Amino acid sequence: MDVRDMQGDAGIWEELSWADLSSREKELWTILGWRQDKWDGNDAPASADKDWNDLNPQEMIAAMNLGFSEELWNSTEDE
Repeated sequence: MDVRDMQGDAGIWEELSWADLSSREKELWTILGWRQDKWDGNDAPASADKDWNDLNPQEMIAAMNLGFSEELWNSTEDE
C-alpha cells in the first residue's frame, strides 16, 4: 500500500496510529509537521491550523497526495 484512498472522509486518519501508516503516508504527514509522538498524542502541528491557501507548496502537494482538496482541508478540524 502506498497511500490509502480516504474517499473524501478525512476522519479515517484519526482512526489510525502512526504504526498503521505506510512509509509513504508517514513521509507525506511528516512534510505537514507530524511525527509519531504528535500523531499518537493528537498534538497537531502548525499546518493543521492553516487554511489551504496558507500551506506552503510542499505542504499543499503532501496534502493533495493524501487525498485532500482545498474544500476538504478547510472543512477538516483536528480533534
